[in-house]
Amino acid sequence: MKPSLFFAILLTIFLSSCSTTAQPGATLPAESMKGFELYSWQEGDQWKFSLLTGTNREKTLDELQSADAALDGVDALRSALEGVSAGQTITWSAKEPLAFPPEEIVQQVEQICSDQGLICNIAR
Repeated sequence: MKPSLFFAILLTIFLSSCSTTAQPGATLPAESMKGFELYSWQEGDQWKFSLLTGTNREKTLDELQSADAALDGVDALRSALEGVSAGQTITWSAKEPLAFPPEEIVQQVEQICSDQGLICNIAR
């Protein structure tokens, strides 16, 4: 095999593995310099969450509730939080029209964070 063809194949494989396109349920980086932002809202009987990498800018409602960001229920949130490194900060806020779930679910999420070694700050 010619070296240039071999290099082209390797480059193609490398670039395809570096894709940054967000997919539904895409995994977050394990660590973030600005921590992570958690949002919650209710749709029908289902509580939904979005866990995003922390930034200095305010997210739009469309970003928070997009199919790429939305997590259906506490189990999906637990799976996302399991991928975050211990010691990271999770800041949970729910400005209108978002909302916090009932206290039982809030406590469940706090326990998940505690079990994972995460710092959960709830901005009520």
